[in-house]
Amino acid sequence: MLKLAAVIAVVLASCLPPAAWAQGKPPAGMEIYPSRPVRMIAPFPAGGPTDIIARTIARQLSDAWGQQVVVDNRGGANGVIAQDIAAKSAPDGHTLFVHSVAYVVNPLLYKVPYNNERDFVPVSLVVAFPLMLTIHPALPANSVRELVALAKAQPGKLNYSSYGQGSIAQLAAEMFKNASGIEMVHVLYKGSPQGLAAVIANEVQASFPSVAAGLPQVKAGRLKGLAVTSRARAPLMPDTPTMIEAGIPNFEATSWFGMFFPRGIPKAVVAKLHADTMRLVRLPDVQQSFATQAFETVGLGPSEFPKFIRSETRKYEHVVKLAKIKVE
Repeated sequence: MLKLAAVIAVVLASCLPPAAWAQGKPPAGMEIYPSRPVRMIAPFPAGGPTDIIARTIARQLSDAWGQQVVVDNRGGANGVIAQDIAAKSAPDGHTLFVHSVAYVVNPLLYKVPYNNERDFVPVSLVVAFPLMLTIHPALPANSVRELVALAKAQPGKLNYSSYGQGSIAQLAAEMFKNASGIEMVHVLYKGSPQGLAAVIANEVQASFPSVAAGLPQVKAGRLKGLAVTSRARAPLMPDTPTMIEAGIPNFEATSWFGMFFPRGIPKAVVAKLHADTMRLVRLPDVQQSFATQAFETVGLGPSEFPKFIRSETRKYEHVVKLAKIKVE
């Protein structure tokens, strides 16, 4: 039995890139990591972007590690419930947590039972993905400038949809309002599909869905896509300008997918998860899958990811205050 364990340890070690344990020796008892199945807590129901990315990474890690990585979907309160569960999990490397931009927004809106800096270790900012400004085809505007002019001519007459107080769709719309000096009325829907359907039905006139969700509707002629919210144009929409190119200075509002451990995890395990994840998501088949949904690999690690989180927190704290966004 001891010989078998030694062989397994050698095989696993040989599969890892040299940097995987570079931040220190494996802690006692974790020479073989993971030593049992790993739970990946995801904060939203199955089917959305966060879940899609989580399941892709979970499959890849399962194959690489020889241990099952199981996605555990715990929806509710925009991810607060799942994050509370993760915060209370043992910091032994066998529970990890994945989240979106809501990780930084939730504490600005809710009285959350955890503290991001105290309770979590940011491991990897894996991917980011842009939104797109969409409007109903009947609206007499074919560019962001024309939409701004129309909204200014009819203050308070245009409505936009989102799928939650503090959702990235709402934050992007409020950033747009603040930057352009227009008024639009927020209409809240149960989920992203319902909010997008409302624009298609002309119940509301505008929305900021993800490119993956909005582009098929634009191609089908059910929506107009005026701009994307990333700093660079989306490869899936090379002829569509960014909001910045369309005349809204410094506008960037993207969602993202990050991985976290409960605080107290050994640095060597953090380094291993980051190195293994980034190696696997850069495989050609994974990159091709991501590209079809406008997911862009970022790759910030344990030293850079916390800085990004602080920057995002400052940005959206400003938006929440200006828009007076509150959770009822």
